[in-house]
Amino acid sequence: MFTRLATVSDLDAMTWVLIGASPLDPIYPYRFPDRHLYPDEFTTLCRQKCREYLATSTVVVCEMEEDDQEDVAYADALLDLAARNRANTRRRRAAPPPGGRRTKVVAFSAWDTPIPRLQPVGEPLPHGQTSSPQTIGHKTRMQAFRTQCATSKQQFFDQPYKSRGVGHMFLKILLCHPAYQRRGAGSALTRWGIDQAAKHRLDTTVFASPMGLELYKKLGFEEVGRFRVQVDGDDEYLEIPALVLEWKDERGLAEKSGCEVGSLDVQSLGTRERGILRIGTSSGMFHGEMGSQVRRVVSTLS
Repeated sequence: MFTRLATVSDLDAMTWVLIGASPLDPIYPYRFPDRHLYPDEFTTLCRQKCREYLATSTVVVCEMEEDDQEDVAYADALLDLAARNRANTRRRRAAPPPGGRRTKVVAFSAWDTPIPRLQPVGEPLPHGQTSSPQTIGHKTRMQAFRTQCATSKQQFFDQPYKSRGVGHMFLKILLCHPAYQRRGAGSALTRWGIDQAAKHRLDTTVFASPMGLELYKKLGFEEVGRFRVQVDGDDEYLEIPALVLEWKDERGLAEKSGCEVGSLDVQSLGTRERGILRIGTSSGMFHGEMGSQVRRVVSTLS
């Protein structure tokens, strides 16, 4: 397993990861409850979103070794994605790492930083931001999600750090294909960002999903607040935690955090169970733990 900066040639693989991981992350069933009815449209949306990440953020991919059975399924998936997008259908394969084993992209992360974004030497990346299609999805939920995330990012991260005259390393998204979860890809991608932040003496920040919350806490992140995404009159909602990992010097001393513990549209933080993200409806609350319980929680939003 290894990580590297992404290139345009990773677009099909990133799309495959996003489509595969989306059912397990509540933000996708919440915004796109009809995605299973329009698979081609959802594939196009995911591909454009991945292209947007490549164009605007520092994207890192994680590769793992292939085996024969997984290789066939992976090749078929990428060929199908290429055919749907009228792309060159010849499969792109990564160069073998030392030892000669073939690898494939199984996870990726996108980072927004106050420093110039990183990109591979000699490798082109797309420029500009593409528009996501609006043919599917719950429009009011999508707008509420965008608005609330932007507002909460300003409250929990951007404004506090700006007031101190510093920036922060923001993990915009981290996804791993379900077939390769719990093999270390998430940790490797998160540690990549933490290491980059440490080089510039920056804190690392993230809005966590149920899949990532326990991982981030194990890596030392601390929850600084939560916010809710809910449309007026809609029973379903998301409650999303904000986390910070403070940069520490060689003596283990941290600068004063740019964030104050608080919340947005929800009660202030008290004692919370480790590794738990609450997602529910106005008629009830569901406590979803990591692992198999995530599927149960997500099913309530489908």
